[in-house]
Amino acid sequence: LFKTFYGRFAGTEGNLKTEVIDVNLIDIPDPRGVSAKLAKRLNDALKSICKRDVGRLVEDSLMDCHSYDLARKIAAGPIVHSTELKQADRRELDDAVFELLGVSEAAERRALIDRLYDATAEHFRAIRVTEIQKMEDRKKGTGSKFAIADQAADAWDSLTLADRTPLAEWLLARRTAACEDITIPSERPASHDGNSLTESETVYFGKTRKQHVVCESRGQAELLARIAELGVTGSVFVPKPQKAARELLAAIEVRHEAAVEQLRDMASRRTGEREAQEQIFKVLERWFVSGKPAKR
Repeated sequence: LFKTFYGRFAGTEGNLKTEVIDVNLIDIPDPRGVSAKLAKRLNDALKSICKRDVGRLVEDSLMDCHSYDLARKIAAGPIVHSTELKQADRRELDDAVFELLGVSEAAERRALIDRLYDATAEHFRAIRVTEIQKMEDRKKGTGSKFAIADQAADAWDSLTLADRTPLAEWLLARRTAACEDITIPSERPASHDGNSLTESETVYFGKTRKQHVVCESRGQAELLARIAELGVTGSVFVPKPQKAARELLAAIEVRHEAAVEQLRDMASRRTGEREAQEQIFKVLERWFVSGKPAKR
């Protein structure tokens, strides 16, 4: 909750964007010199949280709601704590932090945690109601569904991804002497027969497989096929040695998976319809890989 006072909102739905300059401004309690008992409480509570899935701070009834009128009725009712705010290990961690801040009386800490959780629930409840309102607004407008591209653009503006560099540029920035420039054709699909002894270094393009690229190593072929599969065309710099190529492929997968998680979350916030969510996600993923087109 404290972080929200130092970040800045991205878009119009209450999504928080926290820059490094904001983090540098945040006051944090100093753990140096605390008792061994308190240090253990902090450590044990955090370890416990890390062993489980961390839930949302919004009550379940609002997360399942997609009607603005119903959301307003829910929000007008008594504050309801989400499942996450009822977790014993989270309460234990906050209790230990309040003790770290100098609140020595257990009863006072309990009262402060109750107030903290009420304020947190109310804050995220308001954000969720706004999200639902925006979703309904997008569905109205001219009487037809808000264009998928427009919803994707709105979601893109709300993203907090630190790195949105198109993949080809991202690869160029990691170019080494062991890399070579390869041109990826536009034909799809891209296929690589990793089980073939004779063609394990060849990537084929298009249904007829007439276009192909013979790579320097099987690892380079696997890397090139994956880059093409993600939607990149044209010139890319990829390493020739198998080890370097596979290390770069692993880095691409980690980067892409992290982005996909946020892109899907943003798509789900735009509409409750699964088909539309998938369409929005596909647009966002394409922009993440190839870059968002400039406005005309």
